[in-house]
Amino acid sequence: MEHEQAVDFAKQVIQALKEKGVTKIGAAGFCCGAKVVVELAKDGEKQFPALLHPSFVTLDDIKGVKVPIGILGAEIDKRSPPELIKEFKAALLCHILFF
Repeated sequence: MEHEQAVDFAKQVIQALKEKGVTKIGAAGFCCGAKVVVELAKDGEKQFPALLHPSFVTLDDIKGVKVPIGILGAEIDKRSPPELIKEFKAALLCHILFF
């Protein structure tokens, strides 16, 4: 499943949950699923997004996140090295300070 398809599918599931009265929604994405969670976190409706070993997530992706987000990176990771995670953190801190 492509990232865009996964995001659309997740949005449908989230809408169905809301229709059933669910008010708190979280999302966790491991590896390539992290990109999906980042896209979901851009609309500001998910209260608890978390990324684990975030692959394919770019700094520009992170800059669009509108809610607090947990990012769990590994010390040795070629897809999301510690330096990139630090850039994510810096971008998120700037975002929070200016919003």
